[in-house]
Amino acid sequence: MGEISETNRFQGRVAKILSYKRAGFISPDDKNERLYFVASEVKNDKFDTMKQGDIVTFTIGKGKEGTLLFANQVELIIEGEHRYSATQTRFHGHVKIIFTNKRSGYITLDGSTKDLYFIAKEVEDNKVETLKVGDAVTFTIGESEDGRRFANRIQLIDVDPIDQNEAPAELLPSPITCDELKHQIIEQFKRIVHTTSSSEFEDLTFLLLKNLGIHYLYQYDKRNQAGRADGFFIIGNLAVMYDCTLRDGFEEYKKDQIENYINKLEQAQLTFNIRASDGVQKKKTLRIDGKSKQVWIITLGQTREISDYGNIKVKEVSINHLIWLLQERLNRDVIEEDDLALNLLSRIEKVIPA
Repeated sequence: MGEISETNRFQGRVAKILSYKRAGFISPDDKNERLYFVASEVKNDKFDTMKQGDIVTFTIGKGKEGTLLFANQVELIIEGEHRYSATQTRFHGHVKIIFTNKRSGYITLDGSTKDLYFIAKEVEDNKVETLKVGDAVTFTIGESEDGRRFANRIQLIDVDPIDQNEAPAELLPSPITCDELKHQIIEQFKRIVHTTSSSEFEDLTFLLLKNLGIHYLYQYDKRNQAGRADGFFIIGNLAVMYDCTLRDGFEEYKKDQIENYINKLEQAQLTFNIRASDGVQKKKTLRIDGKSKQVWIITLGQTREISDYGNIKVKEVSINHLIWLLQERLNRDVIEEDDLALNLLSRIEKVIPA
């Protein structure tokens, strides 16, 4: 962690919240042991809004004996991947879009889907002309008078590509078989259960649903998502509004939200905002009358039915079971359009092996 001083600030993520103690633990980015903190050390009275996975900065304080270390002056930098505080802390990301004619673009913050606007003069060392989509960068976050956040003091992280003509044979990629690739896909998706970021869990779930082959699948725009579901999809005659959570015992916490999702599904159609690849928001309207409707709360727990509101069922759906469904789908020799709706998703109604 470097030299410990009560004035030096460090960065990390909230590892655990102990609501009953009004305290918690922070994992520093340099992988040192977790640090204990108390609510009174969280700036701007933000303790009650903190969640596991939130990014914070903090100072280090010592206990009376001089051996125990604590996190003090904790400042919430990214809350639920939706809000930022102006900070000099440097973040990592990659270039998502470049508008050559406007000499500007967007950078995506690593570990998030949050996109930050930038302009050419904020790219240090006059390297804006060499920037390419996908380039790794570091940057600070600035805030305009109207509250908009953008990337400042952008530095390109130089990565020397390997020349395959000169690289040793052991560094070159080896051929892969179909079975090996299927195994790697499933093993990578299994890592979802280890994420501690709610936004990351949401994005990985969306990616998993895409890989299941759901054609009508929409993820709500994160910039205007407060109190709303994470996404919606239609497969066959089934319409599902889904929400992702890492919280244990979520039912009471999400009670009002679930009732809101049910009310929306009772309508004949849904209209929501989606963001195109160019950053422009568009409205999408889908008719859902006559369809079977469900609300899914996707968790790390078990698949089960929570309640039945007439023609709308509310279910907890395990991310592990969705990964299992993907494995089943990858191993099938025949895939038809209604196969997933009629066969694979019907397994959600049954007991699925762990």
